[in-house]
Amino acid sequence: MNRRSFLTVTAATGSVALAGCSALFGASLPDELDGVDSDPDQLPTPTVGSGTVSIDVYEDLACPSCQEFQAAVFPELEARLLEDDGATYRHHDFPLPADEERSIPMANAARAVQSASGTEDDPGEFFGYKRFAMDAGTPSDEELVEIADAETDVDPSVVENALEENTYYPTLAAGWVDADDRGVDRTPTVFVDDEEVEDPLDADEIITMVEDTV
Repeated sequence: MNRRSFLTVTAATGSVALAGCSALFGASLPDELDGVDSDPDQLPTPTVGSGTVSIDVYEDLACPSCQEFQAAVFPELEARLLEDDGATYRHHDFPLPADEERSIPMANAARAVQSASGTEDDPGEFFGYKRFAMDAGTPSDEELVEIADAETDVDPSVVENALEENTYYPTLAAGWVDADDRGVDRTPTVFVDDEEVEDPLDADEIITMVEDTV
């Protein structure tokens, strides 16, 4: 499976992107994570940049609005802030789930890539893999393995094994608890130095908040 084939399956996400993915009547822990011992130390928080201002983004990888954020907003932040270390960008998993069957496997697969390719201070190929997975909409387990094979240098068996064994569920459970404790109830939710961004799909608003905080 090649890059072009994955990029052609995203057309269905745009029409609902602005609505956001929210937890009606309050967020509840997904059934897949119920009973999982959360472990915030299993993997480090995936981070880009090293600026003094923090951008914390809570995402569900299967959420159409998060996919819009990934496609349209993140590249702007990367080009205008992160490449020059104008801010520190941190990804947080918050599977609501937007898709009952795909939200958690997608996040689990991305964390497997992080574990296989990154270090304590470097997320490795996490962000690249996450982008291709989200470009694909809600890929199946087989497709998540194929994305790793086609788009990363990670052995695809790493992703396959993580999907079979639910390897990074403790990380996802810890992320969910952190988001819930912070009052997050929809995705994407973006904070700039602990101040929530009103419109997370407005790159200019996020950049202005960062510049005003420096």
